Amino acid sequence: MARKIDRHDLKRDEFATDIAKVYGYVTENPTKVLVWVIVVMVVAAGAIGYHSYTKKSKRDAGDKIAMAYIMMNAGQYNEALDTVRAVMQRYPDTEAGKVAKYLFAHMNYAFGYLDSAITAYENYLSVEEPDSDLVGASLMGIAACYEDKSQYDKAIQYYKKILEKYPNFFRADEAMLAVARCYDVSGDISNAIQYYEDFLKKYPESQLKQRATILLSRAKTRNYAIRPTKPEISVGGEG
Repeated sequence: MARKIDRHDLKRDEFATDIAKVYGYVTENPTKVLVWVIVVMVVAAGAIGYHSYTKKSKRDAGDKIAMAYIMMNAGQYNEALDTVRAVMQRYPDTEAGKVAKYLFAHMNYAFGYLDSAITAYENYLSVEEPDSDLVGASLMGIAACYEDKSQYDKAIQYYKKILEKYPNFFRADEAMLAVARCYDVSGDISNAIQYYEDFLKKYPESQLKQRATILLSRAKTRNYAIRPTKPEISVGGEG
């Protein structure tokens, strides 16, 4: 549904790039999350038939996830969504099945289905190991959904959870800036300024530095403008 993607300023090429970045990061951390290569575990020495079936299922699931990625890269989002949904249903116990749950949530967010996206992200979190890199990405997704719904308190709660539990998450700088932004938009200028300043101190090399600097300057200007002025006191008496 192109209109809803545009509403979130997610052009097709930008969405595909975002998925590519997540995929690239995941594939660089094979001990945590496997997307394209699914490791086959030999459950029992004599269970050759079961092993072959399991191996084929995992390979098929991985192939379908790869196909979904190709579809997304080509802008075929509806087809990709159907493929991801099929992996979730047919291969729920595979690593690819877990990744499918994440992609399903992410795609729902991109289409603007915020409530469905939140539910899908939470479903993914319920089956994934807490040290998975995609856990941080899922928390980021939930926070973004709440921010889009203008539920800034909940958004801040999830952004802060990333900073507290996953400080090394590759989008932690974005999460901290988002906390400042949510405070800013909701009118809590003091906390916004504090987080903008903390961001600049903690992430001086971030690509978001320039934006944070501008937002901090604007927040300080607004904060100065809303300061109560002292009433004028007449020195002389009434005459």
